[in-house]
Order: sequence, then structure tokens, then C-alpha cells
Amino acid sequence: MPSISSSASPCRRSGSSLSGWYLCLHLLRRSTTMAAWFAEVVDRLGVPRDAYIGLREAPTARHLRYMDLMAPLQKPAAQTGELPDGVVEVSGKAVLYVVREPLMAGAASGVQLVQLMRTLACRADAAYLAVVSPATTTIYPIGFYRENEPPVVDRVIEAHDVIGLRNLLNGEATDSPQGRADKLWLDDLLFNLLTDSAEALRAAFSTALLADEDVLSLIGRALFTRFLLDRNIVKGDDIAAIFSCAQRPEVLFSSMDTLVATFQWLDRTFNGDLLELSTKDYHGFMARLGPAASTICAVLSNVMSRAPGGQLSLDWDGLRFQHIPVDVLSQVYEHFAHRFMPEQARKTSIHYTPRGIAQLLVDGVFGATPAGKRHCARVLDPAVGAGVFLVLAFRRLVAEHWLHSGKRPRRATIRRILTQQLCGLDINPTSIKIAALSLYLAALELDPQPQPLSDLRFERLFDATLHCVDQAHLGNAVDAELGSLSAQLRMLGPFDIVLANPPWTRFPGRFKKLLDQVAWDVEEASTAHGKSLVPNQWPDLAFLWRSVQWCKPSGVIGLLVHARLLFSEEAAAVRARWFTRTRVTGILNGMFLRKDRRIWPSNTQPFCALVSINEAAGPEDSFYFLVPRHEPALARRREFRLDPRSALPVPAAMAAHELHAFKTLARGSALDLELISRLGAEPRIRMERYFAQESLELAQGFIAGTKNAQNATLLRGLPVLEGPDKPLFSVQTQGLDRIEERYPMLAFQWPRSRAIYTGPHLLFREAPKQDPAHRGALWTDGDVAFSRSFYGVRIPKAKTAIGDYLYVLSYADLLMYWVLMTSSKFGVERDIFNKEDYGNFPVAPLESLSSTLKRKVADLATSIRSGQQPWLAVNTLVSQIYGLTIYDQALIADALAYESPFSKSQASSLTVLPRKGKHLSTFAASLSSLLSEAEDGTITATPLNLCTDDGLWQFLRVVQGTPADIDPQRVAGLLKHLDDPLMTSEIRLQLGEGDWLIGRLRHARYWSKSQARLLALDLLERGLFASPASV
Repeated sequence: MPSISSSASPCRRSGSSLSGWYLCLHLLRRSTTMAAWFAEVVDRLGVPRDAYIGLREAPTARHLRYMDLMAPLQKPAAQTGELPDGVVEVSGKAVLYVVREPLMAGAASGVQLVQLMRTLACRADAAYLAVVSPATTTIYPIGFYRENEPPVVDRVIEAHDVIGLRNLLNGEATDSPQGRADKLWLDDLLFNLLTDSAEALRAAFSTALLADEDVLSLIGRALFTRFLLDRNIVKGDDIAAIFSCAQRPEVLFSSMDTLVATFQWLDRTFNGDLLELSTKDYHGFMARLGPAASTICAVLSNVMSRAPGGQLSLDWDGLRFQHIPVDVLSQVYEHFAHRFMPEQARKTSIHYTPRGIAQLLVDGVFGATPAGKRHCARVLDPAVGAGVFLVLAFRRLVAEHWLHSGKRPRRATIRRILTQQLCGLDINPTSIKIAALSLYLAALELDPQPQPLSDLRFERLFDATLHCVDQAHLGNAVDAELGSLSAQLRMLGPFDIVLANPPWTRFPGRFKKLLDQVAWDVEEASTAHGKSLVPNQWPDLAFLWRSVQWCKPSGVIGLLVHARLLFSEEAAAVRARWFTRTRVTGILNGMFLRKDRRIWPSNTQPFCALVSINEAAGPEDSFYFLVPRHEPALARRREFRLDPRSALPVPAAMAAHELHAFKTLARGSALDLELISRLGAEPRIRMERYFAQESLELAQGFIAGTKNAQNATLLRGLPVLEGPDKPLFSVQTQGLDRIEERYPMLAFQWPRSRAIYTGPHLLFREAPKQDPAHRGALWTDGDVAFSRSFYGVRIPKAKTAIGDYLYVLSYADLLMYWVLMTSSKFGVERDIFNKEDYGNFPVAPLESLSSTLKRKVADLATSIRSGQQPWLAVNTLVSQIYGLTIYDQALIADALAYESPFSKSQASSLTVLPRKGKHLSTFAASLSSLLSEAEDGTITATPLNLCTDDGLWQFLRVVQGTPADIDPQRVAGLLKHLDDPLMTSEIRLQLGEGDWLIGRLRHARYWSKSQARLLALDLLERGLFASPASV
């Protein structure tokens, strides 16, 4: 900041005006004060400097998404008390707003706080507000509170508590009303209001009189108009310009005349692109509806109503559209549209993308684009939907223009970006309409001066920026039903960035040849290659290949696809080509997030987000594989942890050729990948092959469904065994029901061959449980009709020894571990074993075992059949057979304890361990031993408490040699200036040479023996305890 006497000072330009000097002095004093306060807040809360954005300073490109919260610099602080001072971000997302207590007029529970809370709730991003005083920081959960329900304090962080904010953001539980705040989230509130409005219209008119598409357009037009009013784009005299007799904005839809005039004004201003109705004859449209047309006026007027005097309603009048981000608005509106028109959404395989996940992908593709080219990048979304990706890309392009030029882009630049740098395709006409709405809103939101109203006219977006690619627009082409994948669009572009969430639902078989052809370049023929690169007509895989064709060489591709790309054996050929044909820079695996509707309300399938550069991968290329876990404490805030400590580097060659690499790394680590590789090596063979060698066959039992039922009378008289019978160990078939007693009609969807039910059997379970007693196979003593809950193999008397061997193996932890680490289904989307999961398990043929081991197998089989549960002996024997080390055994035990998909395992992984429990002491002892042995010296790991209560954190001091005394003030100072992200699971501080303080979340999964081994290997690889001579 130049001094007041400097010739460059802006104060000199104020001339001799005394008021000018006073204004300049006020701004300088305020800037200095704010800078000091900023440094104090950042230090006290332990916020990394680059994670805090001040909102009372001159705006930069980084402020673009927060412009609605930034008051003009000339305003005194007393006049901006309902706006925050700053925001804390983690991984590019707002997590905490900050305000000084003096701005709350000395009353943290006063009117200003309540009003600020409503403003921030309308932004739907951060979960918390921090009110900072000289001695404390008071945390409030952000939510939609009612008029008589002021926010309640979540916690108070004392000035000396340097990890208090890390405890909060990492999900430390309190007895606060956070749950109530979470339930009153903007997305849910707005979605419910939209649904209520649509249902009111739907109840008043038949679909023949008022089509579903018209209902969506009517509500969307009112929503858009409300946005213009709340953003002060339409104000004062502008109301009369829309309808001469209108005095207040709330009356713009109050009668047929005002409604028609408003619609006509929207058409003139937005070229008819804005949520078109079935006709432009609005008078005729309303007249055709008869007297009930007044319902439309009432519903749309309700959308327009605004609360007087800042009242805190939970209806339309309680929403502040000047603070609702456009990407939130478009996301919620798309979700609403799909719920309101489910059949159309199903036919076009549409599911909306949460903006948080979309933002990650947008950040990824721009991060992979060279910095000097980002501002001029052309972006294509070939499955645009409601436009959330294009809206976010639009905002990012405006920010990149700001960074490139040093000046905030004006309207001409913003409109040029909209019409020349963005392109969206979709097969669904309704989605295209919503995308147009979203982009218009975004252009107005990004415009620094969206006035005067007469200058707001837009160029047409349809057939320029946005293209509908349904059959009506693609004509009679043989592949017109493929929409964006039609060969007519193959040569579109090329674009610098292609990003999308394409449809995932399998296309009909009649499209197989057309989809197979998509995968190959123009000069290639699909018939010249082997396996299909679009197996099972999965369209998201077809979009992978088409994106390569749309994207410029060395451009960037970012797609959100089904996780089968990573895990399915059927997609192995796809992986082999993709990870060599493109240079992948990062993958986020979302399989753990699929079950929580708060993360992605409309989706229950595993997904992944990938970013690739459109050029061939080199032999040494690698990328980061990130696997966020489901953590309920974070999910309640609609968040998940993007932990840099858990990001795994994966060589591209491994991704292309290792069949189970992604599954093993998702459920385990590099240690598990090495163990799986060893287990599958010769001389062991797959169980499927072993069965074939021994003339045994594994078959799944009958499916009792009535759809397309077949005659099953050949099964009459057989005992029947099904999963709900809950059998254990061995089954006496004489005591079972006869199949005709349960199924008198004897007609099944899949009765199977009668031959597979001839016993005796070994029956492997389709849905094994965590408890070994409910996990292993069953011996049967004779013929039995078993259901699909079992995979059965007939064991002739001559093969009894082999049967015993397989029987014992089925109860071993190793089999469950193998399937957990390799199955494309178990632990991904269905918690069952496929027949292939058993068939892929590596076994050493029985004849290769010593006579001693064979004897132990026979004895254990007898013991299990008799109802005993010798699981320790089983695992010990299997460890001998497979040559497992003590480290291997610990790895297997830890994986089953913390990584399996069973609820008990998931709960155990998140259990907060006591500070003096055995897990901590065992971890410390293992770490000390491993480090000392590797460095041939004495390295000790000692648990340490930094404060009276370290909350979610447990610290270890790891020292080489004799530890020096710790200076608590110095440690506190180091913690304040940590660069580690606020939501990382581990933090590290160097106290001295070979002296480290390591903090980890106290979740049990971070304190296993295997985790101690991984930490030791990482510390050694980084040379943190190496002597100078060895470095």
C-alpha cells in the first residue's frame, strides 16, 4: 500500500476536497486494520494462509463466487454487519464463514446474527459460521432457522486451542443442534417449494390441458423473474417497463394481463430461449385453461413473494435469491424436473450431478490445462443436462480471464465467453431448456453491472451454444437415437476441454454395432479389433471414446462415469486401451459414497471422476488415485474428505494391465496389492481351473421368481434349502421341507438342471456374513434343491478329501480377503459373492500339500462339521499352506476388521479410540520397531497429549536417539502455521533433527498394525530419519 505522501497515492487524485482526504484515510486505516485482523484470525484458528479469503478487501478473481457477500469498500463496517468478513475453504469449497463479534453489535445472538445466518444458508456451501472475539471463537451451524428459533452455539474454541477448528471440520461430535440445521438445507427447502408449486398446478389441470413441460416452464419463468428482482437487476421504474400498471414486483404474475406482459418481456429480452411454453399466444394459452387459470397466477405470485423487513419464513418469501448461487439453483431445478417427469428422465438415462462433485471435475480439467491457455479454452459438455458443468466452467473461464488480464471482465467479454467458448449437447429437450435458464442466470450473476435493463438482451443460445440432439433434430439417421453419440456429431469441435456426466444406463442390444464403432478413430474399423470397447452397450464408455475424438490433441477430458470402468472384468479391455491411449492425471473413486443420499440424492451406484490429457501415456507416467471414504459426521454436512494423505500414485501401465489394481487399492493399499500378486502366482491355480481338473462343476441354484416361469416338476420330492433357513456347517437333508410344500405350483423363473441337485454337496454362500460361522460353505449329506443363495458343487465319495479341503478354505479369512480385494461386485455395489469370485480364488492343489497338512485339513473339516468353530486353527493352517508372514496375516486381519462392507466393520473403522487403549500402544510399539530395525538405531514413538483435550486427534512424538524437552509454546506456534489442509487425516511437524510430531485422527482404521507399517515405510522413503551420510 503506497504511503499518503507518495505521488502514486490515490489520495492525491482527490484534489483539495476535504471529504476526499477523509475517505482516503478511512480506506487506508480500514485496510491496515483488516490485514492485521486477518493475520490474527488465520493464526489463532490454525488456518493455512491460502485457505482464507477476506471478503472486505478489493475483489480478485478468487472472490468471483463470493461477490454477493462483498460490500463496497467505501461502506463503513457498521453498514455491512449482515455480511461475513471472510471465508475458509478446504479443497476449493467453503467450509466456514468468519465474522468479527463487534460487527454483531456486541450481541452474538442478536438480530444481525440471525439475518446473517439466513443469508449464508441461502448460499448452501459452508456448514458453519465463526464469530470471533479477542478471547474466543464461537461456532454456529448454518441452516434455515425459523423466526423464533435463533441459532444455538455448536461449540466455543478458546484462543489457545490451536486444533479446535481441525476438530470441528473433521467431524468431532457434539451435543449441538447440527442435525436440525442439516435438515433445513437450501437444496431440500427449495426442492420442496418447487414440488409443492408443481403439484398445485398439476392438481388443477389435466395433462391434456396443461402438459408437464408447460408446468416446468411456468415455474421456471417465475423463478427466473424472482432472481432478477432479488439481484436488483429489475427494480424501480423497470417494473413499469414490463407492465405499465404494475407498481410492485410481486404483482407481475398476479393477473392474466400482468402474466402475459411479463412473459412477452422475457421473450423479447431472452430471444424466446427461456423455458418456452407450448405456444407464444399467451392470451390464448390462459383462456384455454378457463377459470382455473387463476391458479397459475396464484402459484407464480407465491414464487414472487418476498418477506418484508427480513422476516425468516421457510416459504418462498424467506429465500434470498441474491445469495443463491446459480449452480445451486440449476442443480435443484434439474433434480425437481427429473422427479416431476420421471419417465422422461428414465428414458434418456438422466441423473442430475451435485454441484460439489461437478466442481471437483471442473477444477480437475482446468488444473490439467496449461495456465496460459485456460482463459481461452473452448469447453464442450456432450450430456449437458441442466448445465451445471457449463455453469461452473463459465464461472471458471470468467475468473481465468480476470487472472489473465488483471481486470474483472465486463459484460461484452462475459457474453463472448458464453457464445464462443461454451457448447452443450443433450438428447432431452427439457434439459436443454433448463440449461439455457442456467446459463442466462449465470451470465447475469457474473455481470459486474447488469444494468440498465434495456441493455440485457442476449444473443440466442439454442443452436449456437446449446444443441438439442434428439431424433427430431438429427433427422432420419440410423443412429439418431444415440443423441450426442451419433456419427453426425463425430467431427464436432475440436475443443480444449470435454467434460460431462454422460448416461450410465445400458442401451438396448440393437445399438451394439453402432456403439462398438464409436470406440475407434475414423480410419479404423471395429471389426479389426478384439473385445468390444463398449461392453454391454454401456453408454458412458462410448462417451469416453467419442470425447477423444471431440477433444484437441493434448486437450483435457473430464468425465463422471460408472465405477465399473475401474472394477469390472468386462471393462478390462477398455482400461487397457484408455490408460495407454490417454494420459490420465487423476481419478476419484466414489464407490464409498454411493449409499448416502446427502452426497448424491438421486444416485445409489458407484461412480468415478477421471481427468485425462488427450495424448498417449508414456512408460513412466502415473496419476493419483483418490478414494474418499463415507464418514457420516461429514456426510451430514454433504461433505466428504479429500485427503491428500490417502492419494495413491498409480503407474499408468499398472492401471492398464493389472486386472484388480483399482479394487485392491480402493479397499487396501500398495501392501495389499503386493500380497494379492503373490497369492495369485504359480504354482497356485484358480479354483475354477482346479474344479475342471477334478471334474467338478460349480452351479448356482434355482431362482423362484414367477416372471417367465418355467416348469419345475422335475424337482418334486427334493428337500429344499434357501438362504432364510440360515443353515450352519452341515445340513441333514432328511429334516428339510420338500420343495412342493413351499412352492406348490413348481414353476420357477430359473429351475436349473435337475442334475446339479444330486448330492452330497459343498454349498458356497452367495451372501456370506462377517462372522465365519455364517461365511463358510455347507456340507449336505444327499440330494437337495438349493436356491440361488448358494453355489453348489457335487462331491463324489472319491473326492471327499478335496471337498474337505475346499470346506476348510471357505471358512478362512484369506478367502474373504481375496474376494474383498478383487471382486468387481462385492464391496463395490452389491455385497454378495459372484460365482466368478469363488472361481478366481487361487488354490494350491491338495496333492501338493504335505501329509501333515492334509491330516490337519481332514481334522479341521470334521471339527467344523460337528459344530465346533476352530477359526484360529483354520487361519493358522491356511497361513502355513499359503506361506503367509506375520505381516501378511496382520494385513488380512486389518482389512477384514476395517475395510469390509459389513456394517460392523464400517462402524469399527470410524470408532474413536480411547487415548490409553491397546491399539495406540501397539501402533507406537510397531512403528518404533520397524523404524529402529530399518535405520539400525533407536527410534521411539511415544504417545503425546498437546492439550488437556486434543479432541479427535492423537499425537505421537517420533524421535531418533534421546529426545529433548518440548517447548509447548513453540509447538503451538508450529501448529498455527501448518500448511497441511484442515481436513487431512494426518499432520506432521518437525521439532528438530530426527524429531517429529505426528498427529492422526483417532479413528480406529488409522491405528492398525498395517497402518503402522505403512507410516514407517513412508517416513523411511522420505528419509526423515536417515543419517547425513546415507542421504
